Amino acid sequence: MALLLLSTVLPVASCSNGSTSYCDAVRDAEQEWSEAGASLQDPAAAARLVTTVRRIEASPPDEVRADWRKLLDLFERFTVDNPDLSSLTKQLAGLESAAKRVETHAKETCGVDLGR
Repeated sequence: MALLLLSTVLPVASCSNGSTSYCDAVRDAEQEWSEAGASLQDPAAAARLVTTVRRIEASPPDEVRADWRKLLDLFERFTVDNPDLSSLTKQLAGLESAAKRVETHAKETCGVDLGR
């Protein structure tokens, strides 16, 4: 289910307007976003994805800062072998909403279609 959620947030195109540092960080993450589902199956790859999301999460506008933080918290769970996902089921609705807000904001602010 978590991997399905991730597919709603992938991949990244290019930023055309909005916050330059935020849009640059999103654009620079294109390769990692396109491989996020597979990355979460490998703790080392998940750690690289977390580093990428931290760069994005460091500069988003206030209206999506909490949403990026939720996604970062999700991705961090996969940086260890055999992650404990027992509480994830309860959080999926909130994570899906966060992913949709991030997707909409990235498209409207940066010209990035994360849902492609």
